[in-house]
Amino acid sequence: MILATSTRRGVGRLDATSSDPEQQQADLAPQQVRVFISYRRADTWGAAELLRDRLANRFGRENVFLDTQLQPGMEWLNEIKSRRGSCHVFLALIGPHWLSIMKARDRAAIVEPAEDYVQWEIRYALRPSSGISVIPVLMGDVAPVKAEALPRSLRALAKIEAAQVREKLFEADIEHLISRLETIAREQPTRPPKPARAHGEHRQPVPTPASAGGVPPPDAAHCDDVLRQLVEGNLVLFLGSRMTAGRVSAREGPASLPDAEELAAALAERFGIKQTGLDLPEIAQYVYVTEGGSDLYRAVRKILPADCEPGPVYRFLARLPGTLEQLGHQKRYPLIVSTNFDTALEQAFDDEVEPYDLAVYMASGPDKGKFVHFPDEGAATPIANPNQYTGFPIGLDYDLERTVIVKIHGAVDGNVDGYRWKENYVITEDQYIGYLSGSPIESLVPVQVLDKLKESHCLFLGYTVRDWNLRVFLKRIWEGRLNAKSWAVEPRPDVPEKDLWDNANVRLYAADLADYVDLLQERLTERTPESAES
Repeated sequence: MILATSTRRGVGRLDATSSDPEQQQADLAPQQVRVFISYRRADTWGAAELLRDRLANRFGRENVFLDTQLQPGMEWLNEIKSRRGSCHVFLALIGPHWLSIMKARDRAAIVEPAEDYVQWEIRYALRPSSGISVIPVLMGDVAPVKAEALPRSLRALAKIEAAQVREKLFEADIEHLISRLETIAREQPTRPPKPARAHGEHRQPVPTPASAGGVPPPDAAHCDDVLRQLVEGNLVLFLGSRMTAGRVSAREGPASLPDAEELAAALAERFGIKQTGLDLPEIAQYVYVTEGGSDLYRAVRKILPADCEPGPVYRFLARLPGTLEQLGHQKRYPLIVSTNFDTALEQAFDDEVEPYDLAVYMASGPDKGKFVHFPDEGAATPIANPNQYTGFPIGLDYDLERTVIVKIHGAVDGNVDGYRWKENYVITEDQYIGYLSGSPIESLVPVQVLDKLKESHCLFLGYTVRDWNLRVFLKRIWEGRLNAKSWAVEPRPDVPEKDLWDNANVRLYAADLADYVDLLQERLTERTPESAES
């Protein structure tokens, strides 16, 4: 026998022959779904209220939120944040003026910065960590929004199957939408609570292979030092090539993202270089001289994957602004400097729907010798006068309004919003020497980025200090020795590494990078705003 129960919140079924009391109770429980309706007042205000009423009839008014429900005395922004963070489904209502209003707000923000709360709501809901199901709802006969018309941080919205609510088919479209919401309610995962960690119990760093020179593993005091600067917005991240441990073959192509040593080995194998002990700039220089630049860049392009899976360090950084906000800290955005050519870091931020500005050094093409700024929203800007350019979201107090990623040695062939580049690498010995011995650093690195670097603490991940690409930048920015207390983490450091880092005023620690960011994440989770002030 089948017994059905029906409520305003949904319909559940119970198989009376079931012998599991817990299963019977779960089946009897009404399906619940909480819905947040996002809209623009000048676009779909009346339609939003009508949709709210119809959904409230089915799921209960307490489970459907529209900002018109705010009562006098409520702090509207905090209330919206709370409702948005506790919903299951986020409906983004898109009417005939939705896109044009957004673009007008973006243009106005250039003159008078202001938060577009609709963008802010959607961006939050799209993040995988939010656990919210997002549904674009096309109101009327509006066509789906194309990805290229949206800011980079909202383009994931265009990939989601949209619902439609048309005037002539209103009842049928509403029922279809309700059916989709009920399906989401039935499929809500039940997540068992994580076991609580005992007070004072902390994850111990995974032991690293024994290294000469007595380089210590990161301890709690080190993690707290790093996190304090991170939470206060005073930390710059430097990311080198040794972020992964993949292996690469010239014949088979990359199994994962290769580091500098693996890229050098693949080039040596591809071009039959027998001499051992050569680093990447030496091998690249040899290939450039003997075979030509085209052969070198073609080989690099084949070895470096066009699409690569971001590693744990990149994932940690992409989730960092949202993590800080969730933990009650002021939301902070890092400046990240990368000497890598690949796009794994950008992919991590795209996956998290976390906005960022990108600056790429151009080693070739019409803007050779310049950085080009790709803002989160807006057109690419070649930086002709670095010591005067102030287009980055970096304030006078050096706080960032969005993450800024700076690729100081070029990037794999790319196309960002119509700006294309290729063969864009600082990779040979001659190119590094030219980078080092060129004009003053103030005429190369944009002044906002340069000032932030000089005023901040630094954390170096994925480098050895013997890397050409790192030494060049250390020499150009700090004359070889950093101003503020800084740190480096390597899996297998040795005596020369420790001495060279010491000379640069950088404290070296030994740890696997994946384990290291896990440790930082756990310490950060335990670090409340109150404890940070004590």
